Amino acid sequence: MSAWQGARTALAASLLAAGLVAVAPPAGACACGGIVDGPADESSVTAETAVLQWDGTTQTLVLELETLSTAPEVGLILPTPTPAEVALADPEIFRELDAITAPRAVVSGYRWWPDLGFGSTSAASAGGGAPGVDVLTEVRLGPLDVATLAATDTAALDAWLAERGFELPASVRGAIAPYVAEGWSFVAARLAPEEATTFDGTLQPLRVTFATDALVHPMRMSAAAEQTQRTRTYVLADHRMDRADPTADLAAPSVRFAGRVPPGSVGSAELAALLAAGDYVTAHEQTFTDPATQVVSDFAFVTAPSDATRSPTYAVVADKRIGPFFAGPVLAFGGVLVLSVLLVWGSRRHHAPVRAVAPRPARA
Repeated sequence: MSAWQGARTALAASLLAAGLVAVAPPAGACACGGIVDGPADESSVTAETAVLQWDGTTQTLVLELETLSTAPEVGLILPTPTPAEVALADPEIFRELDAITAPRAVVSGYRWWPDLGFGSTSAASAGGGAPGVDVLTEVRLGPLDVATLAATDTAALDAWLAERGFELPASVRGAIAPYVAEGWSFVAARLAPEEATTFDGTLQPLRVTFATDALVHPMRMSAAAEQTQRTRTYVLADHRMDRADPTADLAAPSVRFAGRVPPGSVGSAELAALLAAGDYVTAHEQTFTDPATQVVSDFAFVTAPSDATRSPTYAVVADKRIGPFFAGPVLAFGGVLVLSVLLVWGSRRHHAPVRAVAPRPARA
């Protein structure tokens, strides 16, 4: 039995589950690809973060997903313009970029008094596929089994997945069809069975590299998603990059961050190497509450008119303290104490007895 036929875990690519506890909707599209599982199972990807870099001929896509699944077997299908090479990526790439691009706190005022509570709150050999599906490579990457596929027929791809116990929902099948028609390839991945029996949310991200004549983030499959999709893309380039695609025309994404990040300022060697090839980081965020109407294209990017920087901030109220105590009560108490001392001193002077002085005798 191949590793594909014996896999028993709940995730299929680089995943980062963040304490999700609700029951997931049925398997379907996620922001960058499609989740596939068994007919009676439920799986969901709720958020995606991606790092993208393009040198003019080759694109690097580092992908991390937040997911939830009740299925014993789940896979991810990711379209790429040409056959891709896949490797594990350093998860610190995302931790560092998240920290670097996070909004900064700016003190807008001070709190002098405490809150009194009055109202604030190993590698497998490549095998043949079904007619219409060509398995180009099949490798083991740590705990992941990853296959690179070329499909000339959506039904054949569906049959290939079905042979491995996966069911392609009708909505995802429809979303895959344009990629098949355009001659795209696909990455299919899932966890190897001997590595884990349950999903613990600690798997590494995937690094996907492929040839392309333009920077692209595959997104059309997410139009089949039935739940809200949240995306964040970090584009590493020589200059600031803007989104330029029909999806962005419908609703412009927000710019989380734009600015240069020196390679020497990060701890991840993999991130430093990516920044050495392009140190201007543009981070876009976009949420799709109705993916069927809001996602109409892949994400495309162009060089912005300028390298204007953006580092969002948020206002905070800082505590004003003297030692461990709020300054307001300390100063008020000190003022009352000084005033009391002055009053006592003044009162004592006012009521002190006057000493009589005998008059000097007059001189003769």
